[in-house]
Amino acid sequence: MWRGREQGQAVRWAADSRNHFLSDCTIRGLRMAGERVLIADDEADVLDMCAKALSAEGYQVSRARSGLEAVEMAKQQDFELLITDIRMPGMSGLEAYRAIKQLDPDIAGVAITGYGAVAMVITALKLGMDDFLLKPFSLGDLSAAVSNALTRKGLEKENARLKALIPLFQLSQTFVTVTDLDTLLQGIMQVAVQATLADLGVLMLENEASESLEVRAIVTKSGAQLPGQEYRLSDTITRQATEDGQPVIWQESSVERFFAQETISHQVTTAVALPLITKGEVIGTLGLGKGRAEEPFARSDLELLSVLASQAAAAIQNARLFSRIRSAYEQLKELDRMKSEFLSTVSHELRAPLHSIGGFMQLLLDDKVEDRATQREALETVARQTERLTRLINNLLDVSRMESGWLKLEKGPVQIRDVVREVVAEVRPMAEGRQIALADDTAPELPIVFADHERLAQVIRNLMHNAIKFTPSGGRIVISAAESEGNLVISVEDDGAGISGEAMPHLFERFYQADSSDTRRAGGTGLGLYICRQIVIAHGGSIWAESEVGKGSTFHLGVPI
Repeated sequence: MWRGREQGQAVRWAADSRNHFLSDCTIRGLRMAGERVLIADDEADVLDMCAKALSAEGYQVSRARSGLEAVEMAKQQDFELLITDIRMPGMSGLEAYRAIKQLDPDIAGVAITGYGAVAMVITALKLGMDDFLLKPFSLGDLSAAVSNALTRKGLEKENARLKALIPLFQLSQTFVTVTDLDTLLQGIMQVAVQATLADLGVLMLENEASESLEVRAIVTKSGAQLPGQEYRLSDTITRQATEDGQPVIWQESSVERFFAQETISHQVTTAVALPLITKGEVIGTLGLGKGRAEEPFARSDLELLSVLASQAAAAIQNARLFSRIRSAYEQLKELDRMKSEFLSTVSHELRAPLHSIGGFMQLLLDDKVEDRATQREALETVARQTERLTRLINNLLDVSRMESGWLKLEKGPVQIRDVVREVVAEVRPMAEGRQIALADDTAPELPIVFADHERLAQVIRNLMHNAIKFTPSGGRIVISAAESEGNLVISVEDDGAGISGEAMPHLFERFYQADSSDTRRAGGTGLGLYICRQIVIAHGGSIWAESEVGKGSTFHLGVPI
């Protein structure tokens, strides 16, 4: 090692140059009284002198007689400044400073040395030491070095806070302009990753239906990625963050992995997780990781992320609320459209039979139909159209009763086979008139069910009418009933046109019609299947459909035995 006057002058020149810069800056306001200072020196006299001098100036001073002791004390308490002798037995001052910087990246450092080696100065500077004291030094030198180091740190913190305003401003713009939730989440993570120089950012959000956390946004230095559940934070990390409501700092040496999958966890050496809290409720977790152990997250990073997480949580809730409002608005628009379409359809469904009834009645009243067979045919048409009107009015009344909760069932013992035979006999003439074969494949022995005979007949009748309407001439319809898993299941199968996959989820909705065009062939109001569903639900049963376009449909209803 070099020793001598030249090396000592080199060290003093490096320290004096930086001190001269700080003395020209009026930044004393960046320091606070009572800063916590840790002094580490194996020479008792030097340690005692420094401690008493700095205590007299109002600093809170702690003493360590070795580098290892200094590290242990830093684990128990936060310090703003470490003053350490470089040459100490065991762990050197620079090794101690390196270890403490891992615990607290924001801590300032002043090195004490009796050796003026330039290589040592360079090493100390690379570690982030703020100043140097070359033995022997005066109390004035000590006071100036401490003041300058703390002032410099104060300036750096203030600069970090000012820089933090930039991503927060960017984030505020995102909050104002973005209402799509996924886009908002990506924007939040991009700002967080860029502001903290993180290598990886993950945002997990609570699924409102399952109440479980799901990965919703992933951002790396190269940009956004598609969310994948392999990037889930470990349960221990998320639990600690959500239960404590505070940031969780993770190091590679921790027993628990930061990410649930080990391969992902190995990508980071230091990480932080923060809860997303709004109105006292945790709605998610934000995680950021770095793959460079020498660049841990600074205290200013945590301050920024805490503010960001708080604002992000509120923005996420607002985006969710906007999404719900937009969805409700779209549903109202669709309901309004369906109601308008329904009124148009009902108007048509009323006019058609009234027109037939009025026309034939006028012919009969004017004695323009003299042939008895023709008169009978006219009266049968009037009766058929009257029945059609009655069925339409009853459907409208049923919907009104269902929506007001007034639908009542008159339950009693019911033999399903009798109900099926009754309906089949009723609709067979309609099927034969359209040249459709109708088969009854009901099981001969069926248990009794406790149900409303008329309402079950209404459901089966509606399903049969639908099958006849949508089955072409020459087609075939099969009705069957059988016991299955504690239920009696009645099925109506046709070989008609079938139902599209797009229409299937909406079949039992009020006013819905698979063919809503002005030229639709089958007619109807879109209430039949909705009424069927409500009646079956009132019986504690279920109703569903299976269909394939071009191959027909099968409707099933099950009632408990």
